[in-house]
Amino acid sequence: MLRITVMETLTEQKWTLEGQLVQPWISELKSTWTRTETARRERKCVVDLSGVTFIDTNGEEVLAELCKQGAELVATGIYTRHVVRNIERRKSNRQL
Repeated sequence: MLRITVMETLTEQKWTLEGQLVQPWISELKSTWTRTETARRERKCVVDLSGVTFIDTNGEEVLAELCKQGAELVATGIYTRHVVRNIERRKSNRQL
């Protein structure tokens, strides 16, 4: 199960994810991301992964895509911080 909560302010769109980032929930995350694209516009987008307990390989790929599209990934646990660091490291290597 994955819970997706999107809160919006004038300057930011904050996503809070809770649960497991695996199929079929990855598809739901992608479709929600696409549906809110217009509302996001030029605002900062923060994806809070503090409540995520597991991320499979496909989930990592989706997070990498969100990051590529400008989302800032926030993680507090050891596991999610490790996943986010790997995503950011791969992003940095591609930009070189």
